[in-house]
Amino acid sequence: MKYIAFLLLFISSVYGNPYKAIQVLISENQHDYKIATYNEYKHKRVQDFVIKVKLDFSKLPKDEYFLTLVSNINSLEYTNANYEIINNIMAIKLTENNPNELFFHYTYKEPKRAEFRWKIINSFEYTYFLKYEGFLYGIAYGIIFCAFLYYLIIFFSTFMPCFLYYSLMQFFVLLSLMGFAYVSYQAYPTPITQAVIDTFETLSFLLTLLFAQAILNTKKIMPYVHWLLTLFILLNCIDLIIIGFLKYSLLYEYLPFYFSFLLLSFVGVFALFKGDKYAIVYALGWFIVCCFIFIAEKSLIDISGIYLVHIGTPLESLIFSFALGYKLRMMIKEKNEKEKLLIHQSKLASMGEMINNIAHQWRQPLTHLGFINMDLQLAFEEHALKKEYLNEKLEESNQQLDFMSKTINNFRDFYKPHKHKEWFYVSSAIQNALDIMTPLLNKEEISIFFTIKKDLQIKAYENELSQVVLNLITNAKEALIQKQIQNPRIDIVLNEKQHKAIICVQDNALGISNTVIHEIFNPYFTTKEKGSGIGLYMSKIIIESHFKGKINVTNTQEGACFTIVL
Repeated sequence: MKYIAFLLLFISSVYGNPYKAIQVLISENQHDYKIATYNEYKHKRVQDFVIKVKLDFSKLPKDEYFLTLVSNINSLEYTNANYEIINNIMAIKLTENNPNELFFHYTYKEPKRAEFRWKIINSFEYTYFLKYEGFLYGIAYGIIFCAFLYYLIIFFSTFMPCFLYYSLMQFFVLLSLMGFAYVSYQAYPTPITQAVIDTFETLSFLLTLLFAQAILNTKKIMPYVHWLLTLFILLNCIDLIIIGFLKYSLLYEYLPFYFSFLLLSFVGVFALFKGDKYAIVYALGWFIVCCFIFIAEKSLIDISGIYLVHIGTPLESLIFSFALGYKLRMMIKEKNEKEKLLIHQSKLASMGEMINNIAHQWRQPLTHLGFINMDLQLAFEEHALKKEYLNEKLEESNQQLDFMSKTINNFRDFYKPHKHKEWFYVSSAIQNALDIMTPLLNKEEISIFFTIKKDLQIKAYENELSQVVLNLITNAKEALIQKQIQNPRIDIVLNEKQHKAIICVQDNALGISNTVIHEIFNPYFTTKEKGSGIGLYMSKIIIESHFKGKINVTNTQEGACFTIVL
């Protein structure tokens, strides 16, 4: 019943027009009164004046109403009204017990613009808004500030423009609302104040349009809508320049505030028909703000516009925050799926290299085994096969088989995934990669040198570090072969600094072109004819995600130098 009564009280506030019962007059000599008009006293300066408020209680609706006045209370010399001060605003209950004429006599030390602004509010607004507007403003500002800060952090994590636009839009909306609240306690805004608030408002609209373009991908999906939004962005940019000269917004002097949000609502609906099922959330959010601003501008209900805006704006922030949060979740899920695909592709590529390395290391022992079989066959045919000779050849054959078995075990352990982190020395992981690559490097007559200045023990996945080093050695080997370097070499140096292991892998392949060196860690980027472009990308993912380290590349006088910091 309590909530039903609250709702009925709110609905009842819509009906009735108490302004018909009020007439405000002004006198500069305390005798002759005239209607106080905004245009006349906008630039006029007065030092002593009296405001007379004539009340016609017969035209006043039956509900309780209050007259609120914003003026310089310290300059009030006399009043016959029974008032209370709420948030520096005079509130006078309009009852038949009050005089039919209320007088307010003001005296300034120096002539200036008359400070007097009045408004009629109902008991609902008086009870639930005026007395607790600080609480309302605090909640609104808290929600908007959290949205600003949260998505600014997300932007620095994702570097996606839509999150930056939304974050900055919330920031300027927050400043706009704070400006509205400040002006609500002033009889009138100064030109500078008006210019600052209009600048915040225009920047809010500008960033909202940019956010709409980015989040709905209008450039690709809706090119004509994209150009329309670009036109409005240009108009807002021009308006910012005009504000600097006129000290007020010329664009929104003639264009209603709700129009921009109405336009964006239609854009969201259009994107929905284009197949973007999440666009309905953005269309709904913009439409809610549009409705609140429209109601506030047209005074369709008997609630002050500043309260409506302070309700509608954080509500839009909450709706968009949930929508952007869901979008971020989908993006992370999609990114994880892509990373899984890249890891799978990387494993397939590594398996191909593994088979190639095994084949290379097996060729010599297989050839040796072939020679042993030929020797045994010839000895048998010539009846010269003796027991001692047979045992010698069998032992020699077993040595070759043992070497081949160890080769298989090395590769099997190297690519075997570990579920738990283990303590290991960094030099051990590097040596594992060297054991696999050294035969291939010897075949290509590439010298490799491993220098340990200072070793370090860490707890992580040893095989993953070995794979990264293997990738770097493989890339260096291919660069040396491709460029046909004389006396090719690869230097690996392990050192420790400030409790961090530093691995440097350097070749003398003349370095990487400066035009592409900043792109080599990007997925699918490669300078090789048959390269996949995922080796260095996966190396970067492994070092940064699993080791919380860094990997970078620089050019030296001789060649490229990859540095890993763990």
